[in-house]
Amino acid sequence: MMRSFALPAAPTTRLQLALATLGLAAGLTACGKVQEVATQKATEKLIESSINKDGNTNAKVDLGSGGMKVEGQDEHGKAFKMEMGSAQISEKELGLPFYPGAKPADNKGTRIVNGDGMMMQVELTSSDDPKKVSEWYRAQLKSSQENKLVMDQGKEKGMTLSISDTKAESNVMVDVSDDGNNGSHISLMYSAKTKPGA
Repeated sequence: MMRSFALPAAPTTRLQLALATLGLAAGLTACGKVQEVATQKATEKLIESSINKDGNTNAKVDLGSGGMKVEGQDEHGKAFKMEMGSAQISEKELGLPFYPGAKPADNKGTRIVNGDGMMMQVELTSSDDPKKVSEWYRAQLKSSQENKLVMDQGKEKGMTLSISDTKAESNVMVDVSDDGNNGSHISLMYSAKTKPGA
């Protein structure tokens, strides 16, 4: 049975626009360290003012960690936190095994937590071919599929495997694809509805 995954909603539409602004801001280059820091601080303030423009949100932005961190409260008073590119996520925290010998891709870890849910994503690279990596993940996750909604879609080079637990209101997705160099790109994602008091 096929089931689509619902990622936690972003805190605000303004936040989505602000994140798009980051793409433009990331293109800015600076000659010296002082100018670079000034540009970074100005960009942080630009994104904050875009998010907080309506006065109903309270966000702080940090671009100094190799990615972007945004923390604050949305228009409903619910706390949110986003780490895009710089999130350090372990196998234990993610609840998914990392393929043996795979290396985390630089600046690709993402963690989003808001009042309604959370999502974590890790990107890995491996020199093994996608078929071998796909079969390893299928074997590793076979026991966790009982009484869950499962979608296993093979590709010419790789696969997408998703497991949805409607009782726990959580989703797992593993995507394996060819990296163009006879190796594999691995994307691991976990999302869940936040439990009251969590």
